[in-house]
Amino acid sequence: MYTAFYGLSEKPFSLTPNPAFLYLSDSHREALAHLVYGLEQGEGFIVLSGEVGTGKTTLCRSLLERIEPDSEVAILFNPSNNDIELLQSISEEFGLPAERRSRRQLVSALNGFLLDCHGRERRVILIVDEAQNLSSATLEQIRLLSNLETASSKLIQIILLGQPELEAKLDSDSLRQLRQRVTVRWSLRPFSVQDTGAYVQHRLAVAAGAAREIFSPAALREVHRLTGGIPRLINVLCDRALLVGYADSNHRIGMKRVRQAAREVPDASRRIGIWGIRKVGWAAAASVGFLVVAGVAWLQWGSGAGLDLMTRVHLVSGSAPELAAVSAARADADRASGTEVTVIVELPPLEAELPSAREDWTDARESDAAAEPGADSGEARLEPPNQQSPAAAVADATRATLALHRLNRSDSTISSRGEALDEIRSRGLGVLEVFDTSFDALRDLNYPALIELSSGDTEGEVRVVALVGIEGGEAALVGVGNRTPVRISLDVVEEYWDGLAWVIWNPYLDIPDVISEGARGDEVLWLQQALSRLGYLDAHVPGVFDASTLRGVARFQGQHAVEPDGVAGPRTQMLIYADLEEFAPPQLDDRDAG
Repeated sequence: MYTAFYGLSEKPFSLTPNPAFLYLSDSHREALAHLVYGLEQGEGFIVLSGEVGTGKTTLCRSLLERIEPDSEVAILFNPSNNDIELLQSISEEFGLPAERRSRRQLVSALNGFLLDCHGRERRVILIVDEAQNLSSATLEQIRLLSNLETASSKLIQIILLGQPELEAKLDSDSLRQLRQRVTVRWSLRPFSVQDTGAYVQHRLAVAAGAAREIFSPAALREVHRLTGGIPRLINVLCDRALLVGYADSNHRIGMKRVRQAAREVPDASRRIGIWGIRKVGWAAAASVGFLVVAGVAWLQWGSGAGLDLMTRVHLVSGSAPELAAVSAARADADRASGTEVTVIVELPPLEAELPSAREDWTDARESDAAAEPGADSGEARLEPPNQQSPAAAVADATRATLALHRLNRSDSTISSRGEALDEIRSRGLGVLEVFDTSFDALRDLNYPALIELSSGDTEGEVRVVALVGIEGGEAALVGVGNRTPVRISLDVVEEYWDGLAWVIWNPYLDIPDVISEGARGDEVLWLQQALSRLGYLDAHVPGVFDASTLRGVARFQGQHAVEPDGVAGPRTQMLIYADLEEFAPPQLDDRDAG
């Protein structure tokens, strides 16, 4: 269906085991070595366990390819829990008559077969899959088969494959005799993030006959996160992601399409969160404007992926004009129940010159357009910036953040995201961690944000940049290079972004971070007045968070792409501040300008 579109000769992520697509992680390679050793020893049980889809059966098939051709092998994929039926299934797999026979007759015929194979120097191997479903009595019957032996050797080797529940059964006291006969016992682990990326690239290369980098590095990490490194889930999710890309006529699969595909994969969709928000830090002190969220971004300029990214960016140059003045605010005081609510925002001292990343970017866009009216925004017009260290990048991002808030430049040494957030909090600003999000969601919130961009490989190293603007299909980032904003296509940024953002905002009022039904006091009165002014609240009990107030909050949330739970949490408060004219937080775009 989509194979020709991606230049593939066959589907790379079929669930049908195919030795040509075999990829062995370190864990699988070590497990295989132990299995081969166990078979070479020629005695005892071999137990291989692992979660559903970790590759137990595939690994066992690989094992069978490595043993001598003069072997008799029986595989029971769905063994019966009845001992007679189990013996019948084993007999049928070895080509022995099994119908209408007693246990004694079945065991006797099997013993004769094993002795015949031993006389012809043929090894006999029995593989029992899904062994965790067998009762203790049935497992004991399998143990008894190992009693079929000569004076010098066992006549049959038995391999048990199962989920972790098999391990628990074997550890029970009732199966201690079976446990004592196990010579090799190994538990398969899921893939690491590096193995997940290598596994996907390996299967694509086999299907294409050459290396094919269809999935972006960020998409591969998202595949790992959503599947937990389980090979079977990886196959299902990647197959669906390729189908999504095919439907969109897109040859490159980014994180967004992986998430879109995951919604149709039950075990992966459970890991998807929509605007999961966790409070990181708060401050009661006020300051004008709104914080930029500096993004942690590691763009590996020297690598192939980094150079590819830089062919699609614009480096913004030019002077940094002063940040436009933000007027101090005082709310119109509405009287209710004799209570007066006054909003006061004090301006901190300003430096003589404050760079404005947002205005720099806007000015540069206009000058670019004037100089090259027909230029294609997808092509680079300037040389890539000098590579910055991660420490320099996060320091620049922090400076841009403080500048947007008209706060003095910090004298502190900042070299990590943690230090940057600590410095931001110390200036009276709040930090809101947002995960599993998208640029559409950040655009709805319309606050500058810290985002994490990763390297062009699967190692997961990151660097800090500040997302200071979104206009059209481009993002403005500070911290990428030379302390100046860089314009990059949102589609390109999304390939390197893992969906994490740290929204740094100004809690203008000294009110609780969460206001919910049943609350009373000045904070509720302010919330009610704000909702009334914005047209979301009618009749209510002043100063009491009643059912009417809850409905008003929910209506406001519904109009602002927030889950309408009726709770005025951080995100809701941020959006209220943005809608009230007396507050002027920095925004990603100037949607209300003019």
